Amino acid sequence: MYLIEPIERYLRRRLTEVNRRRFDRAKEFVERSKRSGGREAAHRADARWLKFLCSRPAIQRDIWPQDADFLNHFAMVFGLPPGEKRKFVGLSLLGRLWRASSFHELSDGPPELVARLTRVSGWEHVERCLSNGSGLILLPYHSQFSRFFQPYLRYRGSDGLELGVRRSELERRGFQTPAAKRLELARQMHAAKQQLARGGIVFNAADARQNLDYSRTIEFFGRRRQIAAGFAELALLTGARVIPVACRFSVRGFFALDFGVPFLLPGPQASHDEGVDSLVAQYADFLRDEWRRYPWNLQWSHLRYYCLLPEIEPGAGGEKAAAPNYWEASVSEAPTTLAG
Repeated sequence: MYLIEPIERYLRRRLTEVNRRRFDRAKEFVERSKRSGGREAAHRADARWLKFLCSRPAIQRDIWPQDADFLNHFAMVFGLPPGEKRKFVGLSLLGRLWRASSFHELSDGPPELVARLTRVSGWEHVERCLSNGSGLILLPYHSQFSRFFQPYLRYRGSDGLELGVRRSELERRGFQTPAAKRLELARQMHAAKQQLARGGIVFNAADARQNLDYSRTIEFFGRRRQIAAGFAELALLTGARVIPVACRFSVRGFFALDFGVPFLLPGPQASHDEGVDSLVAQYADFLRDEWRRYPWNLQWSHLRYYCLLPEIEPGAGGEKAAAPNYWEASVSEAPTTLAG
């Protein structure tokens, strides 16, 4: 979708002679870093260079006019403060371009590479939950690099079972009718119960846009949104603990991977429906916080999805989303992991 070299040529042609020489020196520094520093240094250098390209107003206007228009439209609908719109557009473009150019190499490559590029917090919550043998449900959301918790799990000697498949993937596997799709999803749920009964890990993105037959409707920044409730059903049936997972990218080429505090489980006096509602509400609070603080980290399909959700008060617009200190407050320049 994105060709970086034509973008570079486009920008270079529009620079003055002095700035063109500066551009060439910067580009040569990036290439030299990629040649001499290994794969980790190459990914860091790529991210910084892509950030430079994506933040140029001329590039946004002439290379990605429709994308930039859409991102500005979302910022208006969502209620981003005017001072944050430009930063949001640049970082959203960076995330999508970087994901398109490096996602498969990183996600399918050696997990040690992702671990070296990642700063991790909250791993102790995972270890504590697994130590009692009750099983663990990890709840990511659809961020640009949301799947990067999986290679990190493999790096730490763990793996899990993914619950939930998009309709297109179900159809690709041969499940064409609604009844066949429901049967396959039921099979997955049964397999997840067995996995958790063995003390294993299951992951499920409960902010899915499909397969929402069993869900709860919540208020989401002035709109009505459904949250899949299958994870809550699993937790109540198996006694598994539930932990939210956030993975964010940095303009410096690193990732932040946060394993949150386990959700509170309802007490014995709560009914089954009350237990489901409680767990879904805790995930909804987690999801709102990620959207409010890091809107640039979200997959664009979910930005579009938000714009199509029914408003609670038509014409009122989205909830104002204060997003101070987009990245620096969350991830320092030097990555660390809890390994070793």
